[in-house]
Amino acid sequence: MGKHDDNGKFRVEYYCDGKDDDDQHHHKHDKDDHKKPPSNSCNVGDVHVFGTSSIETNFPKTIKVPVTLAETSVVVCVEANMNLEKPATEIIRAWKSAIIEQCELVPTFNPYSAKLFVKGFIRKNIEYATVDHTSPSSVCGDIRHMTAFLPFDFCTDITFPQTGPSLQLSPDFSSSGALANHCGNGAQINTGLYSNRQVYNEKPFCELGYTEFTELDIGKNLKNISGFVQSFTSVQEKIVLRIGLKILQNQQVPLPVICPTPPPPPPPKCNKKW
Repeated sequence: MGKHDDNGKFRVEYYCDGKDDDDQHHHKHDKDDHKKPPSNSCNVGDVHVFGTSSIETNFPKTIKVPVTLAETSVVVCVEANMNLEKPATEIIRAWKSAIIEQCELVPTFNPYSAKLFVKGFIRKNIEYATVDHTSPSSVCGDIRHMTAFLPFDFCTDITFPQTGPSLQLSPDFSSSGALANHCGNGAQINTGLYSNRQVYNEKPFCELGYTEFTELDIGKNLKNISGFVQSFTSVQEKIVLRIGLKILQNQQVPLPVICPTPPPPPPPKCNKKW
């Protein structure tokens, strides 16, 4: 494409295809990228920040440590059936331990009592003698072991002593009110008074003090194999568990003030007479 200039000469001009389209395309994207929010959108405007003031407060010297609120002992009865992998003639050894999964303290209407919800399980490992070959005078086999997890849960009452550390739980506070209108005979609907206070309490927690076990193991599905020897394929567990628990809470305890020991008096002066 070309055209004649002012001197009458023919001049050739070159144009890049799609240039105008690209310019229009970029111009369109620029418009899309700077779209204004619709007029009906929710915007927060006119936010005012007021100055704050701080007052220095001198607190006594304290230390934040776990404080024992109460100690309790609970007896739990657990019954379960355990199926063995191979027939057994006897249980050689049994070892048990208790694991606490959940321990939650819920206050009641009495400030000196609460409910304690506990959930856990007993981990029991048994070693038993199996039966592989029998003869009129002997029974042969190997020693195997089995580990079982027996769950339990209970709820018990906790009583806090009236003397000593107490449970520190402050409730939240919320309130609302209304202002009277100019006539004084009703509420001003478009203005309200609201107040709320949230207290972040230290959550009480538990510690496992000790565990004691007594149990009765009964072999089931008995079968005579040789003489007076019998085998069994399952064991019925009857366990009595005593758990010692401590309920604690992190609290600020004042440090004792130790007065410095006064210096000893100076020795008396000796008056020498010459």
